Amino acid sequence: MLYFKLIYLCTLQAQTGYSYMHIQEPLYSDFQKLFRLHYKTLCMHAYKYLADADESQDAVQEVFVKFWEIKQEMVNDKNALYYLITAVRNNCISRLRKKVHTISMEDETVFNKITDTPLEEEETKETADIQTLVDEALALLPPKCGAIFRMSRLDKLTYQQIATELGISIKTVENQMGKAISIMREFARTHYIPLSVLLSLIYFLEHRGILNFYV
Repeated sequence: MLYFKLIYLCTLQAQTGYSYMHIQEPLYSDFQKLFRLHYKTLCMHAYKYLADADESQDAVQEVFVKFWEIKQEMVNDKNALYYLITAVRNNCISRLRKKVHTISMEDETVFNKITDTPLEEEETKETADIQTLVDEALALLPPKCGAIFRMSRLDKLTYQQIATELGISIKTVENQMGKAISIMREFARTHYIPLSVLLSLIYFLEHRGILNFYV
């Protein structure tokens, strides 16, 4: 039911022209992109807690529904992914807590020891995990390749501006960017995540000012 509700919310305006909760077309489109970009990764995150694929999908879909209903102003916020990761974690723990009555007091003590980790501590760990993954990916880029990747994707310079600043041809910039993306794509493939998600995580850390990428 959650899945169909989410699809309904995402497609309501497109099909009927009705603006659900005063959502405007650009925001609706951005929400769809946010959902497509992070859904799979968040399901994998939920699975670490729930160990059940179907329930993990339900948990993530529920978070997106609530995000759409009460956090729509965050669709384009640089902290949207951080919020979603935390919300999924909390939803999973809430689901696990509902099962506590079926376990023994001894098991419950162990359960509470695991799930009562302070939220701030857990959020810090999530960010650290993301940072480790991104650091590993960026470390694979050769110096020149990494510099051009940063100037293009993070500093938002055009190929012409990069070529002028480094004293190289635009063709060289294109080749180096192609090499960087190829390296990123292979890293993402071996870690079972879409390239778009890896790039999104890089932007996430950059926007939070904690990206370890100096070239």
